[in-house]
Amino acid sequence: MHSIKIENANEGNLKNVSLEIPKNKLVVFTGVSGSGKSTLLIDVLFNECQRQYLEALSLQGIHKPKVDRIRGVSPAIVISQTDTNKNPRSTVGTVSNIYTDLRMIYEKLGTRTCPHCGKIIMAADCKEETEKIGNDFYVYMYCCECGKRMEKITRTHFSFNTKEGACPVCEGLGKIHTIRRAQAVNEQLSLEDGAVTYWEKKYGEYQISVLYAAFKHYGIPVPANSPVQQFSEMQKAIFYDGIDCELVKKAFPDLTPPKTAALGKYEGALPILWRRFTEKNGDVKQFAPYFTTIECPQCKGERLAESGRIVTVNGVRLPQLSLFSLEELFQWIQELGDVVTGQQESFVAAYLLDIRTKLSRFINVGLGYLSLDRQTVTLSGGELQRLRLAAVLDSDLS
Repeated sequence: MHSIKIENANEGNLKNVSLEIPKNKLVVFTGVSGSGKSTLLIDVLFNECQRQYLEALSLQGIHKPKVDRIRGVSPAIVISQTDTNKNPRSTVGTVSNIYTDLRMIYEKLGTRTCPHCGKIIMAADCKEETEKIGNDFYVYMYCCECGKRMEKITRTHFSFNTKEGACPVCEGLGKIHTIRRAQAVNEQLSLEDGAVTYWEKKYGEYQISVLYAAFKHYGIPVPANSPVQQFSEMQKAIFYDGIDCELVKKAFPDLTPPKTAALGKYEGALPILWRRFTEKNGDVKQFAPYFTTIECPQCKGERLAESGRIVTVNGVRLPQLSLFSLEELFQWIQELGDVVTGQQESFVAAYLLDIRTKLSRFINVGLGYLSLDRQTVTLSGGELQRLRLAAVLDSDLS
Protein backbone atom coordinates (compact mmCIF):
# COMPACT_ATOMS: atom_id res chain seq x y z
CA MET A 1 0.00 0.00 0.00
CA HIS A 2 1.11 3.53 -0.72
CA SER A 3 -0.62 5.03 2.32
CA ILE A 4 -1.70 4.39 5.91
CA LYS A 5 -5.48 4.45 6.37
CA ILE A 6 -7.00 5.20 9.79
CA GLU A 7 -10.73 4.57 10.23
CA ASN A 8 -12.80 6.04 13.08
CA ALA A 9 -10.21 6.78 15.76
CA ASN A 10 -11.85 7.54 19.13
CA GLU A 11 -8.89 7.46 21.49
CA GLY A 12 -8.72 10.27 24.07
CA ASN A 13 -10.43 13.39 22.74
CA LEU A 14 -10.55 12.11 19.14
CA LYS A 15 -14.08 11.69 17.79
CA ASN A 16 -14.49 9.38 14.79
CA VAL A 17 -11.35 10.66 13.08
CA SER A 18 -10.57 9.02 9.73
CA LEU A 19 -7.70 9.98 7.46
CA GLU A 20 -5.20 8.70 4.92
CA ILE A 21 -1.47 9.37 5.41
CA PRO A 22 0.79 8.99 2.33
CA LYS A 23 3.91 6.88 2.67
CA ASN A 24 7.40 7.85 1.43
CA LYS A 25 6.71 11.51 2.22
CA LEU A 26 7.48 13.87 5.09
CA VAL A 27 4.10 14.47 6.73
CA VAL A 28 3.61 17.20 9.34
CA PHE A 29 0.74 17.27 11.82
CA THR A 30 -0.05 20.70 13.21
CA GLY A 31 -2.83 22.21 15.24
CA VAL A 32 -3.70 23.98 18.47
CA SER A 33 -2.77 22.49 21.82
CA GLY A 34 -5.18 19.75 22.83
CA SER A 35 -6.43 19.06 19.32
CA GLY A 36 -5.26 15.44 19.49
CA LYS A 37 -2.02 15.44 17.48
CA SER A 38 -0.02 13.37 19.99
CA THR A 39 -3.02 11.14 20.73
CA LEU A 40 -3.43 10.34 17.04
CA LEU A 41 0.25 9.79 16.32
CA ILE A 42 1.42 8.08 19.52
CA ASP A 43 -1.60 6.54 21.26
CA VAL A 44 -3.28 5.42 18.04
CA LEU A 45 -0.86 5.09 15.12
CA PHE A 46 2.41 4.20 16.87
CA ASN A 47 0.81 1.81 19.35
CA GLU A 48 -1.13 0.04 16.60
CA CYS A 49 2.05 -0.25 14.50
CA GLN A 50 3.80 -1.97 17.38
CA ARG A 51 0.79 -4.08 18.35
CA GLN A 52 0.31 -5.48 14.85
CA TYR A 53 4.03 -6.15 14.52
CA LEU A 54 4.16 -8.07 17.81
CA GLU A 55 1.01 -10.04 17.00
CA ALA A 56 2.57 -11.05 13.69
CA LEU A 57 5.29 -12.68 15.82
CA SER A 58 2.64 -14.33 18.05
CA LEU A 59 3.48 -11.91 20.85
CA GLN A 60 1.11 -9.71 22.83
CA GLY A 61 1.29 -6.96 25.41
CA ILE A 62 0.06 -3.73 23.77
CA HIS A 63 -3.57 -2.73 24.21
CA LYS A 64 -5.49 -2.09 20.99
CA PRO A 65 -6.32 1.61 20.66
CA LYS A 66 -9.90 2.77 20.17
CA VAL A 67 -9.96 2.70 16.39
CA ASP A 68 -12.02 0.63 13.98
CA ARG A 69 -9.13 -0.21 11.67
CA ILE A 70 -5.66 0.89 10.56
CA ARG A 71 -4.26 -0.48 7.32
CA GLY A 72 -0.83 -0.21 5.74
CA VAL A 73 1.20 0.25 8.92
CA SER A 74 4.86 -0.70 9.43
CA PRO A 75 7.07 -1.14 12.53
CA ALA A 76 7.50 2.39 13.87
CA ILE A 77 10.06 4.46 15.76
CA VAL A 78 9.28 7.37 18.09
CA ILE A 79 11.92 10.04 18.64
CA SER A 80 10.78 12.04 21.64
CA GLN A 81 12.09 15.22 23.28
CA THR A 82 11.20 14.04 26.76
CA ASP A 83 12.07 10.34 26.88
CA THR A 84 15.43 10.38 28.65
CA ASN A 85 17.18 9.02 31.70
CA LYS A 86 17.10 11.61 34.49
CA ASN A 87 19.76 9.85 36.53
CA PRO A 88 22.76 12.12 37.30
CA ARG A 89 25.01 9.22 36.26
CA SER A 90 23.59 9.20 32.74
CA THR A 91 25.88 10.93 30.22
CA VAL A 92 26.22 11.23 26.46
CA GLY A 93 28.90 8.54 26.70
CA THR A 94 26.74 6.06 28.61
CA VAL A 95 23.49 6.48 26.64
CA SER A 96 25.35 6.15 23.32
CA ASN A 97 27.45 3.19 24.59
CA ILE A 98 30.56 4.93 23.23
CA TYR A 99 31.93 5.02 26.76
CA THR A 100 31.38 1.24 26.99
CA ASP A 101 33.49 0.70 23.86
CA LEU A 102 36.21 2.99 25.23
CA ARG A 103 36.30 1.00 28.47
CA MET A 104 37.00 -2.11 26.40
CA ILE A 105 39.81 -0.33 24.53
CA TYR A 106 41.38 0.81 27.80
CA GLU A 107 41.15 -2.71 29.19
CA LYS A 108 42.89 -4.15 26.13
CA LEU A 109 45.48 -1.44 25.41
CA GLY A 110 45.83 0.29 28.78
CA THR A 111 49.33 1.41 29.75
CA ARG A 112 50.31 1.59 33.43
CA THR A 113 53.28 1.32 35.79
CA CYS A 114 54.04 -2.16 37.15
CA PRO A 115 53.63 -2.01 40.96
CA HIS A 116 56.54 -4.47 41.35
CA CYS A 117 59.31 -3.29 39.02
CA GLY A 118 58.13 0.24 38.26
CA LYS A 119 58.39 -0.16 34.49
CA ILE A 120 55.75 1.02 32.02
CA ILE A 121 53.74 -1.93 30.66
CA MET A 122 50.78 -2.40 28.32
CA ALA A 123 47.99 -4.85 29.10
CA ALA A 124 48.12 -6.24 25.56
CA ASP A 125 51.72 -7.41 26.13
CA CYS A 126 51.01 -9.20 29.43
CA LYS A 127 49.79 -12.73 29.97
CA GLU A 128 46.57 -12.90 31.96
CA GLU A 129 44.65 -15.51 33.91
CA THR A 130 41.29 -15.79 35.64
CA GLU A 131 40.97 -17.28 39.11
CA LYS A 132 37.78 -18.28 40.90
CA ILE A 133 37.66 -17.42 44.57
CA GLY A 134 34.42 -18.50 46.19
CA ASN A 135 31.63 -17.40 43.86
CA ASP A 136 33.63 -14.56 42.32
CA PHE A 137 36.08 -14.47 39.42
CA TYR A 138 39.22 -12.35 39.52
CA VAL A 139 41.41 -11.41 36.56
CA TYR A 140 45.17 -11.18 37.01
CA MET A 141 48.03 -10.44 34.64
CA TYR A 142 51.79 -11.03 34.70
CA CYS A 143 54.16 -8.14 34.08
CA CYS A 144 55.86 -8.54 30.68
CA GLU A 145 59.03 -7.09 32.22
CA CYS A 146 59.46 -8.75 35.64
CA GLY A 147 56.96 -11.60 35.37
CA LYS A 148 55.23 -10.87 38.67
CA ARG A 149 51.48 -11.14 39.05
CA MET A 150 49.12 -8.23 39.69
CA GLU A 151 45.41 -7.54 39.49
CA LYS A 152 44.39 -6.63 35.97
CA ILE A 153 42.56 -3.35 35.49
CA THR A 154 39.47 -4.42 33.55
CA ARG A 155 36.50 -2.65 31.98
CA THR A 156 34.81 -2.68 35.41
CA HIS A 157 37.54 -0.42 36.82
CA PHE A 158 36.83 2.14 34.08
CA SER A 159 33.13 2.46 34.96
CA PHE A 160 32.01 5.09 37.45
CA ASN A 161 28.83 3.06 37.95
CA THR A 162 30.55 0.09 39.60
CA LYS A 163 31.97 -0.36 43.09
CA GLU A 164 35.36 -1.24 41.64
CA GLY A 165 35.53 1.71 39.26
CA ALA A 166 33.82 4.56 41.07
CA CYS A 167 35.74 7.07 43.17
CA PRO A 168 35.12 5.91 46.76
CA VAL A 169 34.57 9.46 48.02
CA CYS A 170 31.93 10.73 45.57
CA GLU A 171 30.74 7.24 44.53
CA GLY A 172 31.26 8.02 40.85
CA LEU A 173 29.30 11.27 40.70
CA GLY A 174 32.37 13.51 40.43
CA LYS A 175 30.82 15.84 42.98
CA ILE A 176 30.21 15.85 46.68
CA HIS A 177 26.62 16.59 47.67
CA THR A 178 25.52 17.71 51.10
CA ILE A 179 21.89 18.06 52.11
CA ARG A 180 20.47 21.53 52.76
CA ARG A 181 18.37 20.56 55.76
CA ALA A 182 16.49 23.85 55.93
CA GLN A 183 15.36 23.39 52.31
CA ALA A 184 14.20 19.82 52.90
CA VAL A 185 12.38 20.37 56.21
CA ASN A 186 10.44 23.42 57.42
CA GLU A 187 10.68 22.92 61.18
CA GLN A 188 8.01 25.53 61.85
CA LEU A 189 5.41 23.15 60.41
CA SER A 190 4.16 19.82 61.67
CA LEU A 191 4.65 16.71 59.57
CA GLU A 192 0.91 16.63 58.90
CA ASP A 193 1.08 20.20 57.54
CA GLY A 194 3.90 19.38 55.11
CA ALA A 195 7.11 20.03 57.03
CA VAL A 196 9.03 17.69 54.72
CA THR A 197 8.85 19.55 51.43
CA TYR A 198 9.87 16.63 49.20
CA TRP A 199 7.32 14.15 50.61
CA GLU A 200 4.46 13.96 48.14
CA LYS A 201 1.01 13.74 49.77
CA LYS A 202 0.39 9.96 49.81
CA TYR A 203 4.07 9.19 50.14
CA GLY A 204 4.28 11.64 53.07
CA GLU A 205 1.33 10.04 54.80
CA TYR A 206 3.00 6.67 54.50
CA GLN A 207 6.33 7.90 55.89
CA ILE A 208 4.61 9.66 58.80
CA SER A 209 2.81 6.42 59.70
CA VAL A 210 6.10 4.49 59.67
CA LEU A 211 7.82 7.18 61.78
CA TYR A 212 5.05 7.17 64.39
CA ALA A 213 5.21 3.37 64.51
CA ALA A 214 8.93 3.70 65.25
CA PHE A 215 8.20 6.13 68.10
CA LYS A 216 5.73 3.65 69.58
CA HIS A 217 8.22 0.80 69.22
CA TYR A 218 10.77 2.69 71.31
CA GLY A 219 8.21 4.02 73.76
CA ILE A 220 8.66 7.63 72.62
CA PRO A 221 5.69 10.03 72.62
CA VAL A 222 4.14 10.56 69.18
CA PRO A 223 4.34 14.31 68.34
CA ALA A 224 1.25 14.38 66.12
CA ASN A 225 0.44 17.86 64.71
CA SER A 226 3.41 19.39 66.57
CA PRO A 227 5.97 21.57 64.74
CA VAL A 228 9.23 19.74 64.10
CA GLN A 229 11.13 22.43 66.03
CA GLN A 230 9.34 21.23 69.19
CA PHE A 231 10.51 17.61 68.79
CA SER A 232 12.77 16.26 71.51
CA GLU A 233 16.38 15.35 70.74
CA MET A 234 15.47 11.68 70.35
CA GLN A 235 12.42 12.44 68.23
CA LYS A 236 14.54 14.59 65.91
CA ALA A 237 17.26 11.95 65.75
CA ILE A 238 14.84 9.27 64.59
CA PHE A 239 12.94 11.64 62.29
CA TYR A 240 16.03 12.96 60.52
CA ASP A 241 18.42 9.96 60.59
CA GLY A 242 16.18 6.91 61.12
CA ILE A 243 16.23 4.05 63.59
CA ASP A 244 19.77 3.03 62.61
CA CYS A 245 21.34 6.26 63.91
CA GLU A 246 23.93 6.10 66.70
CA LEU A 247 21.79 7.97 69.24
CA VAL A 248 19.06 5.31 69.02
CA LYS A 249 21.56 2.45 69.25
CA LYS A 250 23.13 3.93 72.39
CA ALA A 251 19.79 4.75 74.03
CA PHE A 252 18.20 1.35 73.31
CA PRO A 253 21.07 -1.19 73.17
CA ASP A 254 18.90 -4.13 74.25
CA LEU A 255 15.83 -3.38 72.12
CA THR A 256 15.67 -5.15 68.77
CA PRO A 257 14.97 -2.67 65.91
CA PRO A 258 11.65 -3.13 64.09
CA LYS A 259 11.86 -5.50 61.13
CA THR A 260 9.04 -4.12 58.96
CA ALA A 261 7.66 -0.72 58.02
CA ALA A 262 4.37 -1.52 59.78
CA LEU A 263 6.30 -2.01 63.02
CA GLY A 264 8.41 1.13 62.55
CA LYS A 265 11.37 0.29 60.29
CA TYR A 266 11.87 3.96 59.45
CA GLU A 267 14.74 5.03 57.20
CA GLY A 268 15.01 8.72 58.13
CA ALA A 269 14.08 11.90 56.25
CA LEU A 270 17.68 12.66 55.26
CA PRO A 271 18.69 9.09 54.19
CA ILE A 272 15.45 8.86 52.18
CA LEU A 273 16.28 12.11 50.40
CA TRP A 274 19.82 10.96 49.67
CA ARG A 275 18.62 7.59 48.35
CA ARG A 276 16.01 9.11 46.07
CA PHE A 277 18.62 11.53 44.71
CA THR A 278 21.16 8.83 43.89
CA GLU A 279 18.96 5.87 42.97
CA LYS A 280 19.22 4.42 39.49
CA ASN A 281 16.20 6.22 38.01
CA GLY A 282 16.37 9.30 40.20
CA ASP A 283 15.42 12.71 38.83
CA VAL A 284 18.41 14.92 39.70
CA LYS A 285 16.57 18.12 38.78
CA GLN A 286 13.73 17.33 41.17
CA PHE A 287 16.05 16.95 44.17
CA ALA A 288 18.90 19.33 43.24
CA PRO A 289 17.44 22.27 45.28
CA TYR A 290 17.93 20.22 48.44
CA PHE A 291 21.69 19.83 47.94
CA THR A 292 24.82 21.93 47.80
CA THR A 293 27.47 20.66 45.42
CA ILE A 294 31.27 20.90 45.24
CA GLU A 295 33.84 19.14 43.08
CA CYS A 296 35.04 15.88 44.62
CA PRO A 297 38.43 16.59 46.30
CA GLN A 298 39.58 13.00 45.72
CA CYS A 299 39.05 12.51 41.98
CA LYS A 300 38.81 16.21 41.02
CA GLY A 301 35.54 15.55 39.23
CA GLU A 302 36.89 12.63 37.15
CA ARG A 303 34.52 10.11 38.79
CA LEU A 304 36.87 7.12 38.65
CA ALA A 305 38.95 5.54 41.39
CA GLU A 306 42.71 5.98 41.11
CA SER A 307 43.24 2.61 39.40
CA GLY A 308 41.08 3.69 36.44
CA ARG A 309 42.26 7.30 36.38
CA ILE A 310 45.96 6.60 35.88
CA VAL A 311 45.77 4.23 32.89
CA THR A 312 46.56 5.73 29.49
CA VAL A 313 46.01 4.73 25.87
CA ASN A 314 48.11 6.53 23.28
CA GLY A 315 49.13 8.96 26.02
CA VAL A 316 45.60 9.98 27.09
CA ARG A 317 43.72 8.99 30.25
CA LEU A 318 40.04 7.99 29.97
CA PRO A 319 38.75 10.91 32.11
CA GLN A 320 40.64 13.29 29.82
CA LEU A 321 39.11 11.64 26.78
CA SER A 322 35.63 12.12 28.24
CA LEU A 323 36.18 15.89 28.09
CA PHE A 324 36.99 15.85 24.36
CA SER A 325 34.28 17.09 22.02
CA LEU A 326 32.87 14.32 19.83
CA GLU A 327 34.72 15.83 16.88
CA GLU A 328 38.02 15.76 18.82
CA LEU A 329 37.28 12.22 19.96
CA PHE A 330 36.69 11.15 16.36
CA GLN A 331 40.14 12.50 15.43
CA TRP A 332 41.71 10.67 18.40
CA ILE A 333 40.06 7.39 17.38
CA GLN A 334 41.36 7.85 13.82
CA GLU A 335 44.89 8.41 15.14
CA LEU A 336 44.65 5.38 17.43
CA GLY A 337 43.54 3.23 14.52
CA ASP A 338 46.64 4.31 12.61
CA VAL A 339 49.11 3.38 15.38
CA VAL A 340 47.77 0.01 16.56
CA THR A 341 48.99 -2.94 14.56
CA GLY A 342 49.11 -6.71 14.68
CA GLN A 343 47.67 -8.34 17.78
CA GLN A 344 46.76 -4.99 19.34
CA GLU A 345 44.61 -4.17 16.34
CA SER A 346 42.80 -7.49 16.56
CA PHE A 347 41.94 -6.76 20.19
CA VAL A 348 40.20 -3.44 19.49
CA ALA A 349 39.25 -3.32 15.79
CA ALA A 350 35.55 -4.00 16.42
CA TYR A 351 35.35 -1.32 19.13
CA LEU A 352 37.14 1.27 17.00
CA LEU A 353 34.75 0.62 14.11
CA ASP A 354 31.70 0.91 16.37
CA ILE A 355 32.92 4.19 17.88
CA ARG A 356 33.76 5.69 14.48
CA THR A 357 30.31 4.75 13.16
CA LYS A 358 28.49 6.26 16.12
CA LEU A 359 30.58 9.42 16.18
CA SER A 360 29.98 9.95 12.46
CA ARG A 361 26.22 9.82 13.05
CA PHE A 362 26.37 12.31 15.91
CA ILE A 363 28.57 14.69 13.97
CA ASN A 364 26.28 14.43 10.94
CA VAL A 365 23.27 15.59 12.98
CA GLY A 366 25.24 18.53 14.39
CA LEU A 367 26.20 17.20 17.82
CA GLY A 368 29.95 17.22 17.34
CA TYR A 369 30.36 19.88 20.03
CA LEU A 370 29.07 17.60 22.83
CA SER A 371 31.45 15.70 25.10
CA LEU A 372 31.04 12.19 26.52
CA ASP A 373 30.85 13.42 30.11
CA ARG A 374 27.94 15.80 29.37
CA GLN A 375 25.06 14.78 31.63
CA THR A 376 21.88 13.96 29.72
CA VAL A 377 19.82 16.00 32.21
CA THR A 378 21.58 19.14 30.91
CA LEU A 379 20.71 18.51 27.25
CA SER A 380 17.98 20.44 25.47
CA GLY A 381 14.97 18.72 23.97
CA GLY A 382 16.41 19.14 20.48
CA GLU A 383 19.76 17.65 21.50
CA LEU A 384 18.01 14.64 23.01
CA GLN A 385 16.00 14.16 19.82
CA ARG A 386 19.13 14.27 17.69
CA LEU A 387 20.88 11.73 19.93
CA ARG A 388 18.02 9.31 19.35
CA LEU A 389 17.77 10.25 15.67
CA ALA A 390 21.46 9.45 15.16
CA ALA A 391 20.92 6.06 16.75
CA VAL A 392 18.17 5.08 14.27
CA LEU A 393 19.37 6.76 11.07
CA ASP A 394 21.81 3.96 10.33
CA SER A 395 19.29 1.27 11.17
CA ASP A 396 18.21 -1.25 8.54
CA LEU A 397 14.55 -0.82 9.50
CA SER A 398 12.33 0.54 6.73
